[in-house]
Amino acid sequence: MDPRKRSSASRSDTHHHGGHYENGADYRDPPGYVDDIKDDELMADILKEEPGKSAGMESVIIIDGLPVVPAEQKDRQEKLKNVVRKLIIQHTKCTQSDFLEEVYPVEEDGSTKGFAFFEFTEPEFAKLAIQGMNGYKFDKQHTLAVDLFIDFDKYASYPDEWEEPAVRPFKEHGNLRYWLESEDCYDQYLLIYGSHSGCEEAAVYANTPVEPTQLEHRDHWTDYQAIWSPLGTYLATFHQKGLALWGGKEHKQITRFAHQHVSDAMFSPKERYILTIRPKPDFLPVDDQSMILWDVVTSAKKKAFSWDSKERPSASSVKWSPDENFFGLMSKDAINIYETETFGLQNKKSHSIPGLADFTWSPTQNYLAYWVKEITDIPARLGLMDVTSRTDVRSKQLFSVTDCQFYWQKNGEYMAVKVNRYKHIKRGKGPNAPVEYAGLYYNLEIFVLTTKKEVPVESVEIRDPIIDIAWEPNGNKLVVLTVAESVTSVSFYSGRLDHKFELIKKIPLRHKVDRISWSPMGQFVVLHTSASSSVGYLVFIDTADLSILADVEHFVLSEVQWDPTGRYLTAITMGNNKVI
Repeated sequence: MDPRKRSSASRSDTHHHGGHYENGADYRDPPGYVDDIKDDELMADILKEEPGKSAGMESVIIIDGLPVVPAEQKDRQEKLKNVVRKLIIQHTKCTQSDFLEEVYPVEEDGSTKGFAFFEFTEPEFAKLAIQGMNGYKFDKQHTLAVDLFIDFDKYASYPDEWEEPAVRPFKEHGNLRYWLESEDCYDQYLLIYGSHSGCEEAAVYANTPVEPTQLEHRDHWTDYQAIWSPLGTYLATFHQKGLALWGGKEHKQITRFAHQHVSDAMFSPKERYILTIRPKPDFLPVDDQSMILWDVVTSAKKKAFSWDSKERPSASSVKWSPDENFFGLMSKDAINIYETETFGLQNKKSHSIPGLADFTWSPTQNYLAYWVKEITDIPARLGLMDVTSRTDVRSKQLFSVTDCQFYWQKNGEYMAVKVNRYKHIKRGKGPNAPVEYAGLYYNLEIFVLTTKKEVPVESVEIRDPIIDIAWEPNGNKLVVLTVAESVTSVSFYSGRLDHKFELIKKIPLRHKVDRISWSPMGQFVVLHTSASSSVGYLVFIDTADLSILADVEHFVLSEVQWDPTGRYLTAITMGNNKVI
């Protein structure tokens, strides 16, 4: 017999009989052996890929609150399905191919049960459907309730009897507005500086005479920027893991808000809420935690907003009413107005405004100003709406409009709208072809809200291109910067003559400036350059007699800031600040 075959046969026998090998080793388990090695220890890398009970169910939603349609009305059943399908597409921006399955359970007699199941290709569509449709008023008798399918187990696990939540112990933070007790009323300001990133050190100073007094200094207090709250109660610092609030005489940490890679933030007018914002990660088609609204007092997350654009979301995306009872976000052809009492939509639906281009709140009333774009032969429109009643208190139609910008006076008594207009328009062929405008000119539409009976609107035509506009904080003076033939001029308008706004004086300037900054107390105004690459300029004007007090140069002028009393002006040069 061939020795190679015999050897092969021998090996085959040892594998199948007795467990003995050529080297005499025995790999059999001893008698009574108990295998106590768990699968998660032996195959941890494999088991972590094991699908969970809810795998794939994150893309399934339940829509409850639908009308019940009898079995004999098949046409109405199909119509119901089409309406629900279109509603989902409208709120999620998905397509028909993104629906994997839709199921409408029926009774024994064939009538619908009033709810339906939808499965999508991606979980993001399910989240968008819940965000846009939960609480949606389907008709006069039906309001939808939309939830994830996997949430039902969570809700079913709640105890039947209510358990009183544990009371969180009160934490004393001291007097958060201690500086108001100072006899001299010195304001405070923050400096962030450093030799490498520009953020290695930060210090708070009191604006004392001769030399400022340092109140607090810390290393790496913030990772890249910081902001004060509107009333000065809190200082917010930005970090990779979120935002931190500081306050009190010793600048202790008040609370934190966990929001990875936060890049921007904005307080509500009375500091009760704060919005934190982060850019959408590239790997997510939709970031459902891009913008988060928090309660400053309780640190609770009140609402999150999705973002699906590559551009960074802006803090100005959320706009507040002055009393914090409402806030609004613009969507396509609508304004979503939320009530802070419930953080749900006012009247449970968006306020539809076809062609909506932009909106802004009055600084003192629950009035909302907006403008609507031209659509073919339909003119543009300016509107002023009372939010509590959702009715327009004033509107005006305008022709040949390319853009509008709003400028409110601080007390809400006046609103100027800069209207960019054209004489000729040239439209390209096709729906997405570019549009060219010729003969551009400008005018101001000034809404006067000093009377309660009506809101008159005055028109002021300005032929030269407008650079900037600003109201006197507590008065009726309006300052307008224009440029013509390389000469920058400043014009002063006033409405003191029978409430008609007229030009008081126009002053040509020696230097190019592009920003207007009023003293918070009025009367004095500074015209200055912004983000100058070399030499900047500041022009100080006393509007009592419209005289130029000073015209000075400033090396690399970036921005200016008045102190709240109007006694001091800070001119700022920005260096190598770290941008995240």
